[in-house]
Amino acid sequence: MAPNTLFAALVQRHTPIRETIPLMGSLPLNKHMAGFAVVVDEKRKVAGAVSDGDIRRGLAAGIDIAAPVEKIANFNPLTLKRTLTPSLMRRTLMDEARRRGKHFMKYDKLILTEDDGVFYDVIALTDILEPNLDEKTIAVYGMGFVGLTLACTLANAGLSLVGVDTDKEKLKLLEKGSVPFYEKGLDSMLSSLAATNPIRYTPEASAEANIHIVSVGSPVKPDGTPDLSAIEAVTRMIAGILKNGDLVIYRSTIPVGTTRRVALPLLEQSGLRCGRDFHLAFAPERTVEGNALEELRHLPQIVGGFNPESTSLTARLFRQITNVIVEVQSLEEAEMVKLMNNTFRDLIFSFAGEVAYMCDAYNINAFRAIRAANEGYPRDRIPLPGPGVGGVCLTKDPLLYSQPVAGSGYAPLLGRASRTINRRGADYVLEKVTRFAGNVNRPVERLSILIVGLAFKGMPETSDIRDSIALRLLEKLPDKSMITVKDFVVPPKDILALGCKVAEGELQGALAGQDVVLFMNNHYRNNKFNVIEALRGIGRPVLFFDGWSQFDWREIERIQGVCYATMGYATPGFTG
Repeated sequence: MAPNTLFAALVQRHTPIRETIPLMGSLPLNKHMAGFAVVVDEKRKVAGAVSDGDIRRGLAAGIDIAAPVEKIANFNPLTLKRTLTPSLMRRTLMDEARRRGKHFMKYDKLILTEDDGVFYDVIALTDILEPNLDEKTIAVYGMGFVGLTLACTLANAGLSLVGVDTDKEKLKLLEKGSVPFYEKGLDSMLSSLAATNPIRYTPEASAEANIHIVSVGSPVKPDGTPDLSAIEAVTRMIAGILKNGDLVIYRSTIPVGTTRRVALPLLEQSGLRCGRDFHLAFAPERTVEGNALEELRHLPQIVGGFNPESTSLTARLFRQITNVIVEVQSLEEAEMVKLMNNTFRDLIFSFAGEVAYMCDAYNINAFRAIRAANEGYPRDRIPLPGPGVGGVCLTKDPLLYSQPVAGSGYAPLLGRASRTINRRGADYVLEKVTRFAGNVNRPVERLSILIVGLAFKGMPETSDIRDSIALRLLEKLPDKSMITVKDFVVPPKDILALGCKVAEGELQGALAGQDVVLFMNNHYRNNKFNVIEALRGIGRPVLFFDGWSQFDWREIERIQGVCYATMGYATPGFTG
């Protein structure tokens, strides 16, 4: 640790207080550190220290300003050897502060000495609490949506990144510059990084890394309890290579208390102690698929650490990519914030869904009813419904939120309630199809069905079909060979793998020959065709399900033989 300018406010025991005070100013020769001087002997060995507080207390006690500085100096200062690494400096500082019964943050200026005690320099506490990130290697564990977008964003900020994933086929794709899923802007960023600051990929824990970020999946089991096996496996990997001074950050969504109760004991199997030898924090992922690279730079980042130093180090890392950091008081508070955000979203969507299911009994168009309720009303806007809520996050996070609260006996209710309502979407759409089949006197398995929108959402656009309502509907329909799928983002090979046909070309042609047309997500291109002409060309009864109210229902209902349906409503006479 070589200083650019050595601290120069050095005095000896006999130096008068009067002469010491000017030396303690915020001067270039003191690197603009004010209010501090170091007492040295004839051989420049550190003997003591003087702060502006020592001077004020001395003068208040009646000590003359002409008296030697030894009258007020502290002759038991905390010193650190300059040959120590920053991590060992931090450990020494914290151990010594603990021994003296003080908080380490009180030592805002630190004296560095040579091994023989000769004065070397004075540095700010932040110089060792906030080490140069340019010298650090960051390992991100899990190269899925969360991990890869974060790794690319950090690497784009100039940091050294290692991507860790046990899926070797995925790593081969990434090494070739191929992105295994669609995310706006990710392919171009990865290409740019290949030429400027490439991410290195490995299936093993990164021993060279100083910062470890865990971004693996945290699914739920069929009974709704969390499956933490991937979290535990990665934590054991990290424990096997954990070093003094390392920082471990959990980004996976987990039940409140998991970082402290599950991850921390596994990390300490390394023989190192958290808060003394290594640092630990939880900084939840908060981005939306389809706009992750933008949101990583503009969304506030929540950070909760095991201790203040862990929080500070993690906040400094994320300041490399975003200006707004929200530091919370504990690991548990950070875990709670993530679950609150996603459970609240699922909950308000479930209200809109339940309204739609109620409207269905009265054949009320739920979109019109909700817009009427919101019109000019200044409080609590109700979201518009859709055919269920899918995707990895909102289908599992409310269940993670709903785990029994440790030690309280309380089991949250609302997360499970919202999931019960929102997962009904596929059944609701199937009921519409079954009713139509009854109207035309044909079994469902003999209907030609076009599904538009297989990804779990259309906007922002994504190729992710995991837990999509359309995928669940597909699983419930009896004959996949009668089903054609059109999705503007999902690769055709993924559709073919489900046993369905792929609708080639534009949507207008895809409607030809169909008995049922189901719009299952809200992609902006879904209604960019002449729907009236396409429906008139079918020439036989057809069910047109407009799951996101993207079309003019009045125009469609005028077409003979077309049954228009949406959330809560179907063309009168379409009652089964």
